[in-house]
Amino acid sequence: MQRTIVIGNISLDHIHRPGHLPVHQLGGAALHLATAAARAGLPVAPAAAVGSDLARLPDDPRLPPLDWTLLHHAPQPSAAFTIHYDEAGTVTAVDTTYGASEHLTAHALHLIDRYPQAAFHVSCRHPLHIPAVLPALVVRGCTFSLDFHLPSAPQLIPAATPWLHHATTIFVNAEEHALLTLAAGPRPCPEVVISDGPRPARIVCNGRALPPVTPPSLPTARQITGAGDTLAGTYLAHRARGITPPTALTRAVKAASRHTAHTPLTLPAPRRAPS
Repeated sequence: MQRTIVIGNISLDHIHRPGHLPVHQLGGAALHLATAAARAGLPVAPAAAVGSDLARLPDDPRLPPLDWTLLHHAPQPSAAFTIHYDEAGTVTAVDTTYGASEHLTAHALHLIDRYPQAAFHVSCRHPLHIPAVLPALVVRGCTFSLDFHLPSAPQLIPAATPWLHHATTIFVNAEEHALLTLAAGPRPCPEVVISDGPRPARIVCNGRALPPVTPPSLPTARQITGAGDTLAGTYLAHRARGITPPTALTRAVKAASRHTAHTPLTLPAPRRAPS
């Protein structure tokens, strides 16, 4: 299968949920998505900018085999996100220190120029400069997919709109889908995958809604962060093998549900916290 390069953040996450102690864990969309895609059999390389505090990330035995050759090592600390959830599992606030991820846009443009034959997935998050990265993919004729994150989606979906129709697949949650439809209409690209937490996920293929897929009932979630990225990575891996969208979504929904039941990739309590 064609190698997929996942452009996005890898970070140190500090998770706050009502009724739970704070959790300090490895995170970032590029890590969660690439991990899920690799477990589903896709050759995948995370393209992120990290600091010396994550220099030993490729040696972590809890992660599946990944192509780590496209990491950019920067002199400052890695990105750190403090994420607050409400009782329903919805993000209510995100406090951020971007750190090494400030180098991500330049790194992404370098990789697009160097590997135009690869497939790309772009996790559209700050500080990535979407109006630079997406046209570079289009000009080079790259195959690419996208996802968004609700706290930044109101800014980044409109910024991405001129190039969305070139994407193969866009991943959004229900609230992001409303923003996407408002900005780009009902058919922004051939496949739009819409997740909705514990509620049914669905696909809109060429403007036609396919039957929804209901997540299985599992014990109380141990981790919420990364579930959408897990769904996206698993879906991309199965679609890359030619599996139909409904079957790929069924498998992706199951993988995302399993992700929420697993113990996070926890870290020691941090010595520094995001400002």
